[in-house]
Amino acid sequence: MKSSDLLINTNGYVLSLLEKILDANIEIKGIENLPIENPKMFVANHFTRTEAMLIPYSLYNLTGKKVGVIADDSLFKSFFGDFLTNLGAMKKSQENRNEHIIGDLITSCKDWMIFPEGMMVKAKDISKIDNNFCVKIDNTCQRVHTGATVFALTSEYLREKYYDYKLDDYDSFSKKYFINECKDINKNETMIVPINISYSKLRTGSNFLINMVERLIDEIGDNFKEELEIESNLILNSKITINILKPINTKEILKNLYKQNLSQKEIISSLRYEVTHNFMNYIYESLTINFDHIFILILFLYQKNEINIEYFKRIIYLTINEIKKANLYIDDEIDKDLIYLISYEKFDRYEDILNIVLNDKILEKNKEIYIINKEVLLNSHTHNTIRIKNISRVILNEILINQTVLNIVNNILKNDENQNNQNLLSILVEDEKREFINDYDKFKNNPDIKAKEIGEPKYYETIDNQNCIIAIHGFSSSPKEVEQLSIFLNQNNFNVIAPRLDGHGIVPENLKDKTWQDWYKSISRTIIISTLKYKKIFIVGFSTGGLLGLLSTKKHYKEFQALVCINAALNLNDIRMRTLLPAISFWNDLVELVNQNKYAKEYVDNIPENPAINYNKHYVNSVEQLDLLMHKTKKNLHKIQKPIFIIQGKNDPIVNPDSAQEIYEKIKSKYKRIKLFDASNHVIIIGNKTEEVFKEILNFINKFT
Repeated sequence: MKSSDLLINTNGYVLSLLEKILDANIEIKGIENLPIENPKMFVANHFTRTEAMLIPYSLYNLTGKKVGVIADDSLFKSFFGDFLTNLGAMKKSQENRNEHIIGDLITSCKDWMIFPEGMMVKAKDISKIDNNFCVKIDNTCQRVHTGATVFALTSEYLREKYYDYKLDDYDSFSKKYFINECKDINKNETMIVPINISYSKLRTGSNFLINMVERLIDEIGDNFKEELEIESNLILNSKITINILKPINTKEILKNLYKQNLSQKEIISSLRYEVTHNFMNYIYESLTINFDHIFILILFLYQKNEINIEYFKRIIYLTINEIKKANLYIDDEIDKDLIYLISYEKFDRYEDILNIVLNDKILEKNKEIYIINKEVLLNSHTHNTIRIKNISRVILNEILINQTVLNIVNNILKNDENQNNQNLLSILVEDEKREFINDYDKFKNNPDIKAKEIGEPKYYETIDNQNCIIAIHGFSSSPKEVEQLSIFLNQNNFNVIAPRLDGHGIVPENLKDKTWQDWYKSISRTIIISTLKYKKIFIVGFSTGGLLGLLSTKKHYKEFQALVCINAALNLNDIRMRTLLPAISFWNDLVELVNQNKYAKEYVDNIPENPAINYNKHYVNSVEQLDLLMHKTKKNLHKIQKPIFIIQGKNDPIVNPDSAQEIYEKIKSKYKRIKLFDASNHVIIIGNKTEEVFKEILNFINKFT
């Protein structure tokens, strides 16, 4: 049966909307946990009305079997009722409802899904009373229902009785549970399948669906408007993660008690609460943890009412780093580009949740400090208003039940700021080392691999000096390229860090699939490392390293003093770069179009100035990334205001010398200097003619120490 069969006789808009939602907004994990051949009782947490439609629909697309849900009678009065009926939903008032459910599980005619919480838990406020979970609604605790457990265990108990020939009256049994109306009794045991439903982005606010309804309906009740605002924003703006957890075998649960020949009532009564507690605990602990959870939880657990903004970001980073090590479910994007969070520039996920807590007066910004108003954060409002008035409390409630995460954050917050900064420094340095080692091991059998000492990041340290220079190598090269310059600066009492740009210093194939953003993240990490160790930071970038240095000036950190660009690759002279590679790129597109990829050309040979340091081939993809970086840098030149020294060789065969003048003219720095050197080679920082260049760099930097 096709998925569209579920929507026969329903409004076409419903079908198109559902398909759009399912395609764009739903991520299903744990598909391998589905016991396809078994009758299944799905149990899940409950936050929105939409879940009663979307989750069964999604499960049907995976299993090919309808999934029944119990729905309010009022939903069956419009065309929407046709969809629910085809989906497998049943009215609350349906005669013999419970017997129908048990019968479906016995025969496996269809699967069922029940929300044991019994209602939408809008505040996500769950607590434990003894060994039972309860849902807190306006300060009243309501115990989680055990009906799903009763249905699942009863179906398995009756199945066992049937196959053991212990049913007293098969005809009465068959009639009571509607056996043979759909199928005969299924021999496979009933499985309870827990599901956690998580949302990556809980947001409020107007959208086109709300605006459309308000135009069509004169008066909208407050509760309906609240649900419309929440659910429409979830559908349009959030990612819904359906995490299918490991199934629970009811036959195993019943085994010992069944052998004791106890009555059905005695067996079910003795198990219902324990089984329900266990799978609900499993569901709650299987929350897909996202960035918002960590952000809000740290605000809640932080003991003081004020926190330094950069330190707050570092705690978030440390927490996510620890959570990744734990056996927890995390959002796939929780650590995507996370280095930007702590590297002194805007990070979208942070800014998004920050705007909410600022608007809701949970945080107030005072220069470099956030003032935390925990009273506002903890305001629960009412069941029907909390999601609109304080979505941050909802996010907090959701994560508070996960003790592992609470322990991780509390352990980090036990440390003082200096200790956490040292821990962060160790993590970043170790990440840098591990990145190089992993890449090197990946290509260890490649005959063109460079010696390790060519590509590994370098640290040149001095005693009793708080000044640091970050020396950045060029495209297709390695930290070895800036070694001579780094040693000179270090001998003049500067700490120097020479990072490895991701994909460089090993083999050309390592660079093939890297992006310019990967290179920029390498620099971002080095900048954080340097600010955690030193008080004044300078950047010296050669060639492509100069472009990355220019681009990095958008980072706002007090330690940064000045920038030196050496033959910054803003415009290229190399005819291969300007003509041959674009032609190859066009050729590759052409052969792909006619399905003849075997004729594609991935790279062009390169004869480098320093073959021991540079790669001997340029991959087309890599050069395209360099081109993107060049354009990105050009667009940002007018934003640069920091002191800058621009160095350029007059007869550079690779970089067009006009690049230096273009940089000089477009930047807005009050202190800027340009100097051209008589040189006919590109790499003017290697060899026996470097003394003048090095001294000029040193003199410039010394002006700011």
